[in-house]
Amino acid sequence: MKMITRNLPKLAAGLACVFCLGAAYPSAAADIKASGYWDFNFEWNNIAFSKPDPNAVFHARQRLRTQVDVIASESLKGLVSFEIGTSNWGRAADGASIGTDGATVEVRYSYLDWRLPDSGLKARIGLQNFALPYFVADSPVLDDDGAGLTLSYPVNDNVGLTLFWMRATNDNNPSPADRNVADASDFFGLTLPVTGDGWRMTPWAVYANLGGNSLKAPDNSADIPDLREGLLPYNANGATVAAKDAHSPAWWLGLGGDVKTFAPFRFAADLAYGKVDWGRAGGNAMELSRAGWLGVGLAEYKLDSLTPGLIFWYGSGDNSNPGDGSERMPAISPGWEGSTLGWDGEFGIADGASLNDTPIGTWGIIAQLADMSFLENLSHTLALGYYTGTNSTDMATTGAVTGIVSGNAYLTTRDHAWEADFNTRYQICEELPLVVELNYLRLDPDKDVWGSALNHIDKNAYKAGVNLRYVF
Repeated sequence: MKMITRNLPKLAAGLACVFCLGAAYPSAAADIKASGYWDFNFEWNNIAFSKPDPNAVFHARQRLRTQVDVIASESLKGLVSFEIGTSNWGRAADGASIGTDGATVEVRYSYLDWRLPDSGLKARIGLQNFALPYFVADSPVLDDDGAGLTLSYPVNDNVGLTLFWMRATNDNNPSPADRNVADASDFFGLTLPVTGDGWRMTPWAVYANLGGNSLKAPDNSADIPDLREGLLPYNANGATVAAKDAHSPAWWLGLGGDVKTFAPFRFAADLAYGKVDWGRAGGNAMELSRAGWLGVGLAEYKLDSLTPGLIFWYGSGDNSNPGDGSERMPAISPGWEGSTLGWDGEFGIADGASLNDTPIGTWGIIAQLADMSFLENLSHTLALGYYTGTNSTDMATTGAVTGIVSGNAYLTTRDHAWEADFNTRYQICEELPLVVELNYLRLDPDKDVWGSALNHIDKNAYKAGVNLRYVF
């Protein structure tokens, strides 16, 4: 209430400007449509592979996402999406401590959609989601929001074409001397979805022009993605990039698809290869290139009351020479949803990605019984996963990689992990699902490989959470 009172003069001035603008310009009829959802999460967890603080294992939080569509016609509309939170209950910086005043409102999307007259060409310009095609478990390379332009065109009934440009970073370097000098990164993408009788396939490609000073996010912006993690060799984040020139190239090629011709069987796969080359680190001590591949597959059989399935993958890993760059596939800002604890498949605002948000540099298999339903409005998913690294053990024994960090776990060929998930969804009513996640992950790093780096590692990660979502 105090905050509102203090800002009454500003609010009054703003409303006056709106009314003046409305009088100065002719109005056009538009339909306004609001939608969104409230998420609530209550969770006990320790996902960081460190000894837990007994007072820090419980979390209570909420988030509101609401979007407003301003629809002029079938060919023209604008959309803005706001996010309030995530608000951790009791945290003053989130506006969720006593008094509940806080600046936690963010703009998630803000874009314009239009279709050219007498044409199938569609354009979207502004803040939007950029996600590369996937058919198994979301994208291991890019699935995040950004600013840019997307063009899509239906070539015919079976073939489409989409082009996009995303300006991922610009003018963010915390050093004023490095701003406005090769500090932008632009990504250009193409997808070609093709559909047939019982099958789909989408080849895609991405090219990036990376500024030599574009990698580092502002010091005071911890929530802004730091692209160094996915575009440089592991543990090279502090290296000074001595690029071949002011900008360095990166590119990815991918192909994904699924087949339902043999229903109730379904088969799906995602394949990708990527490369980025920053030149050498300062002093020519280390090659800063990174190139590799990842293949993901799915096989499942849909029954009336459950769907048994297997997810399996293999990604190239680093060799024994830490000075010749990385042999792992680079990533921009991924969100791979293979499981709900080890990977990034958690519901809503729950915690996840205890290992990583992409399976790059690992191989694994997950056996699951999905959508088990024996009572109306109640379903379960049981999943068991086994994971191991594809990186050379020499990367750890020579000190090129110094530890296993939660959220960016580096597994060698002698490190393993296994996971058990049991998740339940109850549809209280059409607009109100309740989701309970019970997850456990056991990390088994090799003592001979990591040595004393394991002294403070807790090998057990767990999560027990209750999630409530109101959809409107």
